[in-house]
Formats: sequence, structure tokens, C-alpha cells
Amino acid sequence: MKPFCYQSTFYMKPDEWGFGTAASDDGRGNGPTASFDHILEQIDMMRGAGMLLPITIRLHSGDYCLDKPITLRANHSNVTFEPFGDGDVRITGGRKITGFEKTEFMGQTCVGAQIPAVKDGTWSFTDLYVGGLRAERTRLPSQGYFRMKETENPTNALFGPSKWFVAEDADLAQFSSLYAFEDAFVSFNHFWIDEHTPIERLDAETGRVYMTYRTRFNIRPGQEYILENVAEQFKNPGEWYLDRAAGMLYYIPRNEAEWENLPEIWAPVSSKLVVVSGRPDHVASGIHFRNITFAYTRGDYGSLGDTSGRGEGEMFGSDAQAVSNAHGSIEVSYANNVTFRDCTLRNFGVHGFNIKEGCRGVRVERCTVYDGGAGGVRINGGAFGAPEHTLTHNCAVTDTSITHVGRRYFAACGVLMMNAASCDILHNEIGDLYYTGVSVGWEWGYAKTVCHDNRIQNNHIYDLGKGFLSDMGGVYLLGSQRGTIVSGNRIHDIKCKEYGGWALYTDEGSTGILLENNLCYRTSSNSYHQHYGSNNVVRNNIFADSKDPMLAVSRVETHLSILFINNILYSTGSQIANDSLMNGAVNNGSVWCERNLLWSKNGKVTYSGADYFATLEDAQAAGMEVESIESDPLFADPDNDDYTLSPDSPALALGFVPYDWSSCGPRT
Repeated sequence: MKPFCYQSTFYMKPDEWGFGTAASDDGRGNGPTASFDHILEQIDMMRGAGMLLPITIRLHSGDYCLDKPITLRANHSNVTFEPFGDGDVRITGGRKITGFEKTEFMGQTCVGAQIPAVKDGTWSFTDLYVGGLRAERTRLPSQGYFRMKETENPTNALFGPSKWFVAEDADLAQFSSLYAFEDAFVSFNHFWIDEHTPIERLDAETGRVYMTYRTRFNIRPGQEYILENVAEQFKNPGEWYLDRAAGMLYYIPRNEAEWENLPEIWAPVSSKLVVVSGRPDHVASGIHFRNITFAYTRGDYGSLGDTSGRGEGEMFGSDAQAVSNAHGSIEVSYANNVTFRDCTLRNFGVHGFNIKEGCRGVRVERCTVYDGGAGGVRINGGAFGAPEHTLTHNCAVTDTSITHVGRRYFAACGVLMMNAASCDILHNEIGDLYYTGVSVGWEWGYAKTVCHDNRIQNNHIYDLGKGFLSDMGGVYLLGSQRGTIVSGNRIHDIKCKEYGGWALYTDEGSTGILLENNLCYRTSSNSYHQHYGSNNVVRNNIFADSKDPMLAVSRVETHLSILFINNILYSTGSQIANDSLMNGAVNNGSVWCERNLLWSKNGKVTYSGADYFATLEDAQAAGMEVESIESDPLFADPDNDDYTLSPDSPALALGFVPYDWSSCGPRT
């Protein structure tokens, strides 16, 4: 066999590895039992010797269990990871737990397993996966919420953190009797975030529950909350409990089939699976993963940062928005031409993919992202004014399914793109989450930003919010983003908790954005909402069936804010425009509406509740809605979500151009 420096292919099994020139056992050689680190050391030597040829690492089927991530640096460039032969390759950050026996815990029949590493304090975990599905932590109360009697800092200021709250007397009596109370977590939703913190201690005399992490935003008396991981609540199929003191894991099978044949049970050890980390002066490049499943990472997360002046590095119960500072199971920084293609990332703890500073040409293609603690994909490079080498651009998420995420941190987004330019979010399925589908931009107001020329096109975005949080959008845009296009997306079924379940949302300072050819329907708030912004074009969209006014602007400014042209607004009872838009825009011309088709399923259109603007004719008399008409658009079957236009639709005469939304989502 040739020396290693002449090889271009390594072969690896879950318990051994080798290198060779043939895809056979004889060709693999007989290397020692090893980890990915050993192969990467060999590649380091090859690169150091000047061998720049492409290298492939072929993985036999099976589970590759990690206790730390595979770390690839610039010397590992031009390397591809892919399966060898048939069968699934799974790279996991977990340990398979075995030895379960039928037992009882808290009076419930269940299965249990002794875990010595938990009993001796060297391992603990807060996520469990059974048969490829996330097991449920216990919840107290079973339904509804507790309410806080007092809080440390009952301010009206948004950033007014508290370290403790006082429980109601009846709740305090219950808490004092709980088994391992300090192993429980406090969780609550408010504004547009959810906060989670372990419990530090309970002061039975004062009734104060001290939280390990201070709250990010204010909490006031009456704030709803629950406790998670409460032993006494262990009673429902699919729930689990880890008794750390006894070193015992308990689980109640979901159904009879699980009782008869318990599926694989995994608990996470590692927070990350892959880290591609170049340097500003030597980027990693040409690294590719194909047809590999990644699974089982830790979901523990506390937010670092200090907006309260209490000291840098303090931990909080949440980030200020979108779980924006959290890590990913797969992370890439200072890299070029890195792809994850036809891969699956599932059962992960916080974010899935995290594309960080200094990235160019990093692509997630034809992947499946499922069951994440936080968001599917996070993209964030250097902000405006940061060194050039930190900027991230020309990255893409395409033809990927991102569903059932935000399972532990509700404020997560399907795709969160903060500081990045010329990136593509195309033909993805994004659904079944508790907050925003696609969020782009990270500069509030009209400050300079690196965001520009991003494309969010032909995505199917649906089933968002679920009534848990407020202030979200199917596509959420923030700050100046000249050249950004939001086009051809199908967005529907968005439900907020208190306010802000929008399909398209241009938030503070959104500027220079084109929103066209989008189909948006069934939202608990407006179909399109702009907080404030400048020179945005909204054209050739269909907006239908919103609970609140279909078009809304929160802050009307003295410049051209929106061109609203050639849209179809199909009301099922709501008015067309919110009152503040009418009262302000008519006076200063900041919103220009032209050639729109308006229709109400339930009778004549109500244009606005503002004085003198009840009808379309009233709006036109004031100079709004030039050449717009009130007429049935003649959809094929809107009650069953078919918004195809009849050839006789009056919208066509106004200039509306039909679009084929059946192409939304991943291409086969």
C-alpha cells in the first residue's frame, strides 16, 4: 500500500479507520481504533507536506458518537465527508442509554435506567430523544399558569431585569414540598421573547424564588409562568425525568408499541457537532458534507450580555430577540465554499446551522432540519464598521425543509440573517414554529448597515406563532436593506399572543426593499405591516383573510414610505387600512396606493375606521388609491386556499400579473 501522503481517500467505521486506494476492506488498511481527530491529524501532515489534492473521508454506516465537535481548520481545506456504501451515517453528540427496566417513580409505572455518570456528577442533561423524537419535560401546572405576586424590579422600562419574584401563598406552599425543587426551571413568555432559567433557591420565609439567570426584560406582578422538570408532575406518556441525586432516568412510553419494544433513547453530551473555523488570514475552504445525518446536541443556553449596567458577562434568561446570540450545532466561520448538501440535522439543542463572521459561499442545500431547540439557520457576520475580513456574504439556504423548531426557545426563527449581504433564502419549507419564519436585518432605525441585496424568494412559510409570542412576521425585515427582494413566497397561518401576527413585516427603518408576488393569508394581525421605513415597494401581492386591517403603518413619517401598487386585498371582514395610516398618510403623502383591487367577502369594503375614510370612494377623494377598484377578484376557491385567478378577473385589467405559488418550497 502506498504511503499516506499519496492517498486521496480515507475510510472510516464507527470503531476504526484507515486509508487506501480501493473501496474494500483490503484497501482500507488496518489502522488503530481512532476518532475523527486522528484522520484530521493525517490530513494536517499531508497539507504541511504540500499535498493539496482533494481528499474524501468515506464513512461506513453506523453511529459516530462525539463528546466534542469535529473541528476543521484551514489546513483541512478541500475535504469532503460522505457515506461509503449503503446504510445511514449518523454523527451524533449523544450517548445511547440502555439497561431500562420496568419500574415505578412518583407512583407512575414507567421504565428506568441507572446512569453512573449522572450519579457521580460527571454528566447531566436537560434534553432526551426517544425513537428520534424529543421527549417532553414535566410541567407544573399541567394546564394554565402560575402568576407572580411581586417582582424585584416592577418597572415599565423594557430592560428592567429581576433576579427574583414572590410566589403566591398557595403556590409557595406547593413549591416548598416539591422533590428536588432546585432542579426545576422557571419559564415564561412576554413581549417577543421567552425566558428560561434554572432555579437558584427558594426562600420559604419571604416567598422569593431566586432565579439562576436574571430576566432580560421586565417582569411585573401578574406575570404568567410555569415550572418545568418537576418530579411530582411525572405522569403523562412521553414524559421523562432525570433524578440526578439517584442517578436514575425515568421515562413513560408513549404507547403500547413502545412498552413492548422500547426504541433507542439518546441523551446529549456535546453542544456542537461540526466546527469549521478558519482564520482571517487563512480561511478554510472547499469543505463539503453530503448525505449525512447529524443529531443529538445539548440544549442548555443562558444569554450572556448586560443591558442593565450590572456588569459585563452576566447571564440572562433570554437574548433580547430571536435567540440571536446562541450557538449552533454546526458552526462555520472564516470560510469559503463550504456546503452541506442532502444532509439531515435533527434533534438538536439550540440553533442548527450557524454561519458566522468571515463567511463567503457557505451553502445549506437540499437539507432537512427538524426538531430544534431554537432556530434552523443563523447567519451573522461583522456589522457595519467592522473589519472587512469579518463580513459575511454570498451564502445560501436553498431547497431545505426547516420544521418543528423552536421547541425549547420559542423566540427562534426558521432562518435568522442578521448582518449579511447578497445571500439567498430560496425555495425552502419553513413551518411549525413559534416565532418568525425568515428574519433579515439587524440595525434598528436608519443607521448604516451591511445588509443589502438579499433574496428571500419562493419559500413556503406557514404555521407560525401558535399564540405564544407577539411581534412576529412570516418574513420580518429590519433596517436599511437596499436591493433586498422578498418575492414569490406563500405565507399563511400566523397567530400571535397579543399583537403582531403579520405575514410581511417591515420593522424599524426598513428601507429600499421590494416585496412582490407574495401570497399571504390567514393572519391574526395585518397581512402587511410597516412600523416605519422609507422607499419600500409592495406590489403584485395577494393579501387575504387577516383578522386586523390588511394594511397597516405604525409610524407615519414625512417622506415616501411605501409604494403600494397592483395588490389584491381580499377581506373576510376586516377593514383595508389601519386608522393611523389614513390619518397620517393622507396629510403628507408618505404612502402611495395605486391600481389595487379591494374586495370584501362579507359585503361592501370598509376602507378605514378613521374619520371621513370609511369607503374606497372616501379614500380616493382624498387622493389615495388612484385607479383602484372594489371588485370580486374571482379566485378559484379561496375558502380552500386556491387563489388562482379566473381569466376574467378584473385584477388582470389593472395590471396584476398572476404568479404560480405551487413552485414555493423545495424543488424536487
